Amino acid sequence: MRKPLLHIAAIILLPCATMAQGDDPGDVAIHSDARLAVLVRKNHSYVRLSTPEPPPKAPDPAAKLTTTPNTPPPSSTALIHHDTRVVYNGKGYRVQIYSGPDRNKAIAVKSEFMRRNPGVSTYLFYVAPAFRVKVGDYRTQRDAEGMLREANSLFSPCMIVPDMVTISTY
Repeated sequence: MRKPLLHIAAIILLPCATMAQGDDPGDVAIHSDARLAVLVRKNHSYVRLSTPEPPPKAPDPAAKLTTTPNTPPPSSTALIHHDTRVVYNGKGYRVQIYSGPDRNKAIAVKSEFMRRNPGVSTYLFYVAPAFRVKVGDYRTQRDAEGMLREANSLFSPCMIVPDMVTISTY
């Protein structure tokens, strides 16, 4: 039986987390490495309730009904959504807007693109003997085609190239 990744990571990162007891008995503060929180968010966007809920109490006829409509009571097997941010790290595509030996021109192209498109990720790489400027993080070629059309109007030649990308909605 395989152990969940979180348990293995907790064992590995255990030296990075410390606990300290507060002033009041029962108060515990956990000081941990920030990488552990990222790992928990990344691998466990849905979590099952760990403790079963107590059985529902019999309704008291004298008490007023104060339930909100269309809100079902949580059950012990229900999934609770904790985090809606999506992160993809893997094979994807970028639009290459410059490839050449001139470093100053590569920096100028990158700066011009960043000025015109402030929300788009821009990257400058050196792969001997050429500097390359790539823009965007796209999971599919179809997603990158819109940026290709926009970049072709300003920079030439442009093309979609495969690359390792990180896509997040933070």
